[in-house]
Amino acid sequence: MLKVAKFELKKSRKRYGARSLLLILLAAMFSAAMGYASVLTGIDSDKGIYTANVRVDLGTFKLSEDSDVVLYDGKLFVGQNDKSLAAADELLKYLREEHRKRIEAEFGELAHPVRVSVVYLNPSKITPPRTKAEGGGVKNETESGQLNVNGSEGSKQTSESASKTPAATTVTGGEMTANVTQVEKSSYVPPEDIKTPSLVDRMVLAFLFVIPSYFAVQVFSSSLLEDKLLRRLEVLLSAISRSDLIFGKILPHLLFSLLSSLAVSVYLGSYLAFLFAIPVILLLFSAQTFVVMISRSYREATFLLLVVSLLITIYAFIPAVFSTAIPLSKISPITLLIASVQGEEINLTDLSLSFAHYLIMASMLLYFSMKALNPDIAHGKEIFQKLVEISRLSVTSDSAAFILAFLSISFAFMAELFAVFMIFVLPRQLMIPALLVCVAAVEELIKGLIIFSSPTARRAFFTALGFFAGEKFLILFNVLQEYSIAFLGQFLVLPLILHIATALLIAFTAKFGYGRALMLAAILHAIYDHTVVMLLV
Repeated sequence: MLKVAKFELKKSRKRYGARSLLLILLAAMFSAAMGYASVLTGIDSDKGIYTANVRVDLGTFKLSEDSDVVLYDGKLFVGQNDKSLAAADELLKYLREEHRKRIEAEFGELAHPVRVSVVYLNPSKITPPRTKAEGGGVKNETESGQLNVNGSEGSKQTSESASKTPAATTVTGGEMTANVTQVEKSSYVPPEDIKTPSLVDRMVLAFLFVIPSYFAVQVFSSSLLEDKLLRRLEVLLSAISRSDLIFGKILPHLLFSLLSSLAVSVYLGSYLAFLFAIPVILLLFSAQTFVVMISRSYREATFLLLVVSLLITIYAFIPAVFSTAIPLSKISPITLLIASVQGEEINLTDLSLSFAHYLIMASMLLYFSMKALNPDIAHGKEIFQKLVEISRLSVTSDSAAFILAFLSISFAFMAELFAVFMIFVLPRQLMIPALLVCVAAVEELIKGLIIFSSPTARRAFFTALGFFAGEKFLILFNVLQEYSIAFLGQFLVLPLILHIATALLIAFTAKFGYGRALMLAAILHAIYDHTVVMLLV
């Protein structure tokens, strides 16, 4: 493996000579300098795009013939177009800000007699007050509707106490408890200018951990694709094992990615934060390896590599946007990475599930890539036929079918989460049917690829049982709690009957064609899900 890694380093050194490395270094230095300068000076993207005519006694202003707004005799005149309305909005904001600065400079703290202490609650940690039935009615155990700060029941926070409240405290209201964070600022902000915390800064920090890996993984995939198309891999396989070949080619690029993430962690002062980027980086490398192995040409590989990189990026970063809204976001290590950088406490269960989810997918893709290192699979066949051949080489027994179906629930969950994201662009009446069709198609495709390794009733039964066990494993960790109706997660017998029925249908109809078998199973699955969901709703 180390010999292959050394060979990969020499190959990359020849491909990127001293001149190329110098250009890359200069580009990196220029980008870093521009970023540092933008942080110091600030960025004003809309500066100078609006013009305003202001009539004053002094004749020092030059009037514009086609101005966006006109300020004359204390009146503001706006044109009937979007740019003029936007210019008026910016002008009003500017005037309000200047007025605030002037009264603060003149009156100091007295300019803002009413103080507002901003406290942000974490929605996922809020427990609603308990209610109990009394005399045929429902009575709330919390008689007063006030929030109690620092455990003082029924107390109200005054302006003076608000300014002395520590940065981190606990808000309680009867049985309502939540960890809160108070944001203190040195300057006074009018209530209308108070905004919720933005995720942009946190997402930028998260991207810093992963962005270097995108460059490394692209260099790796292009090198691996070149070796495959020129049949160098077949020559190397005559001297070393498949695992040594794959890991040897990945090792130098992976080390560069990990060192880059470690450097970002050291720079931010959060020395263990880079650990949360490791599952995402490993998934990127394993997915790129698998795509190269099943691609037939450079053009096909280029398209698939870009698509796979985009999908993994979306799957890793989009859940982090909803980190304070839904527990499902913790399935992504990026959510935990952001929490780690901010010094938040991380639940061990969330950490284990998130890492296991990504590492299982990465390990399976690497395993399938080794199986695809076969001249009969690497060249000439269509992608679906290659997947079936890889399944035949990987699933050699019924127990292997059970294990593979159990582990493949990670891929099913990933695809179904994409389906949840996509259905929001549809009309409301089509959302649930579209989601059920997508879920049915994804699950039957995964089960079908395993069953096609040996389309028998026994293989179908063990595949269905493994997939069912994987679903219940996710329910056990409350991953699908919010979507249990759509995924029928609250039932035990019904999903098992469904998976066995569709698996047997695939096994019995496989002789008529794989596509036809998958289509029939998906239709049966979608009809069943739609019927049950409609009955529940």
